[in-house]
Amino acid sequence: MHSIHQLLWDIRRHPDVAARYRSSPDEVLDAYGITGEFRTWMKDLDFKSMYEHGVNPYLLYFCAIQLEVDRAAYYAQIRGEKS
Repeated sequence: MHSIHQLLWDIRRHPDVAARYRSSPDEVLDAYGITGEFRTWMKDLDFKSMYEHGVNPYLLYFCAIQLEVDRAAYYAQIRGEKS
């Protein structure tokens, strides 16, 4: 879980990481050692699944902002209104 939290923190804190993630998500996920379900969820920007599996909601929210996810869409996803 530490790796996903570190990635989310770095996306939030470092615009260059966010930009690299937007252009080459696999490369960034490899660099952070993100595998399995978390890799799939992160690639799909499935914030609800990550939240349900214990990922820090603060990090998820600010990562979504940095990745330019629409806030209304983010909240709808978290509430289960949209997948």
